[in-house]
Amino acid sequence: MTSKTVLISGGTDGIGRGSVLQLLKDGFNVATFSRNDKNCNELQSELEESYDKKRFLVLNADVADEHRLGGVVRETLAKFKSIDILINNAGFGYFAGCDDVDISRFQEMIQTNVVGMASLTKLVVPQMKKKKRGLIINISSMSGKRVLSKGEFYSATKFAVMGYSEGLRKELRDYGIKVSTICPGMVKTNFFDEAELKKRLVKGKPAPILEVTDISRIISLICNQSEHCDIRDISVMPF
Repeated sequence: MTSKTVLISGGTDGIGRGSVLQLLKDGFNVATFSRNDKNCNELQSELEESYDKKRFLVLNADVADEHRLGGVVRETLAKFKSIDILINNAGFGYFAGCDDVDISRFQEMIQTNVVGMASLTKLVVPQMKKKKRGLIINISSMSGKRVLSKGEFYSATKFAVMGYSEGLRKELRDYGIKVSTICPGMVKTNFFDEAELKKRLVKGKPAPILEVTDISRIISLICNQSEHCDIRDISVMPF
């Protein structure tokens, strides 16, 4: 069993929750956090039924609150002594036309999807540098590689994730720290509301969609890669 510790943002729902369950199953210690109290309590109860409390930590925090992120990192290090893998998963989508966009919502999305990711990375990287090893996985999207009509604001944040990740990879390589990005197509989560899903019908039928387990298994693959392997970017589309 591995003694490595993974910290996952936004880990109480969707891809994040699936990753928590998969990586605990793989033998990792897992710390995660979310701003949703109800989801935190539900995940805590679920994990207590299957795993030793020594192996997991569920905290309440908003990735957009840099002060609280500092607390998350300190609590994780206090319990597990190390953060070996960081998974920047927290994020949300907002879709609108260029002339009716709510700029405050766009700014909130930038703060969560981009600034929050950078803030958490900033706090975790120093102890990775000291150890001369580490892995950062940034959950992006196919929207970080292509743009759909009225998807330009969400894509702007995900293109930023891709650019940030590329620079981060080059900056941290000499410290033995790897950086991976995962770009999924549509995944069956609560990410899209019903109105948004209706816009994405194909010939009147629901579009093909990925399962959370499709992504959590890929995350497992990256986390379990060998020392001489460097998985940099994976695109995943429903088939």
